[in-house]
Amino acid sequence: MLFIDSDRGNVMEKPRIVILGVDGLEYNLVEEWDLRHIKQKAYTKTDLSDFKVIVTPPIWASMLTGKKIPEIEEPFIKRRKFIAKKGNISQVKTPWYIRMGARILPLSIRKRLGDIITPNPFQTTYNYLIKGNKYMTIFDYFDKSWTNGIPSYGRNVSTEEVRRIMKEAVKGNLRPLVEYAMKTYERDRRVLFVALDRDHELIFWYTPFLDELSHFYIRKKLKLMNIYLDLNKLVKKVSEKLTENDILYIISDHGMKPILGDPRGGDHSNHGFFSSNTGEIIMKPQELFRIVVEKASK
Repeated sequence: MLFIDSDRGNVMEKPRIVILGVDGLEYNLVEEWDLRHIKQKAYTKTDLSDFKVIVTPPIWASMLTGKKIPEIEEPFIKRRKFIAKKGNISQVKTPWYIRMGARILPLSIRKRLGDIITPNPFQTTYNYLIKGNKYMTIFDYFDKSWTNGIPSYGRNVSTEEVRRIMKEAVKGNLRPLVEYAMKTYERDRRVLFVALDRDHELIFWYTPFLDELSHFYIRKKLKLMNIYLDLNKLVKKVSEKLTENDILYIISDHGMKPILGDPRGGDHSNHGFFSSNTGEIIMKPQELFRIVVEKASK
């Protein structure tokens, strides 16, 4: 891809934009372990206070569109209201009659009823931005764009298989979850490097494996550190395949923190992560849209 430098009149290679989306990447752990390749030239926490529920699809959808998408967030709000589950990922106020029912019915039964009354919002929203065709996404601004699927844009991170192995992990059997997550990571890595070898103007890569593992590994710091170190090496390898003018952003929807009483060990923190090799910084995840789209016409 070539373009003319208007100041100098030179023919130059047009920079491409590569976005590495890592679900559940925790800012505080990147800082604690000083993961310099992930930090890049500039890095920061992102503010998630605009979201009533800190959950995967609505946040990724905001990155793709530059705005909150109510059709994607509302199903998660409705479900949180119904199951009345306490936690740090929700600012939703539960109605009094639901709170009263929560004192009578255990969470497992409320979840079963929720599946009937408020169907799995991951399933109903995972493809919304493609199927609905109502909102412009960053992919609409580039002739040659690529993604391996993002929640709300073709990637379902809560399939029946995932829910089954998550239940097993809560019972103490982590092996199926670990095997599944690592296979997902290896598959995602392979397609990323294939994409990097092709003529794409925009690459938006996504992987959910870290979130899946971190829910259970957040209190097992040594195991989690090894995974973060491997991610740091991945970023180094990606950087080595980029030209001097190419742009690399790394972003997460949220992080992960230990939660007392959570049977998994941890849940989503109230901030995300962002870094760039350009020195750029964004304060909210939806601002990713702006800094990407403004480069489409340059």
